[in-house]
Amino acid sequence: MIKIGKFTILTTLFFGILLIPSCTEDDNANPADDRDQFIGYWDVNETCNRDSYSVQIIADPSNSSQVLIKNFWLIGNNEKPPYAIVAGSTITIPKQDMCNNCSNEVQGSGKLNKNKITWNYTVNDGADLYTCTATYEKQ
Repeated sequence: MIKIGKFTILTTLFFGILLIPSCTEDDNANPADDRDQFIGYWDVNETCNRDSYSVQIIADPSNSSQVLIKNFWLIGNNEKPPYAIVAGSTITIPKQDMCNNCSNEVQGSGKLNKNKITWNYTVNDGADLYTCTATYEKQ
């Protein structure tokens, strides 16, 4: 009877240890993508004599830290959009050409606070240099 009791206790202990979840971090866990908070449709209010309009920010499929801003500066959805680099709540548009004919040079940055991005950027259309501020509000 004593041998059966020891065997039962050891067996229960062994299986109990196997059932205890590990307390180590999962090496395969992916941190949240900083871009996720920027992805979506935004209503734009801009100071560069442009009407209020909407843009769509999408993840850049070719770069995991970048987004594409469709209809930026009211260029139209069929034009080549500028890309922006996302780091935390900051979004930066490096100096680059946008539009299919590369006629507009743009650069600037913005800061996300809740569902609003506050932007400062410049656009050079070849004839004029526009210094713009804009507010994007998530739809």
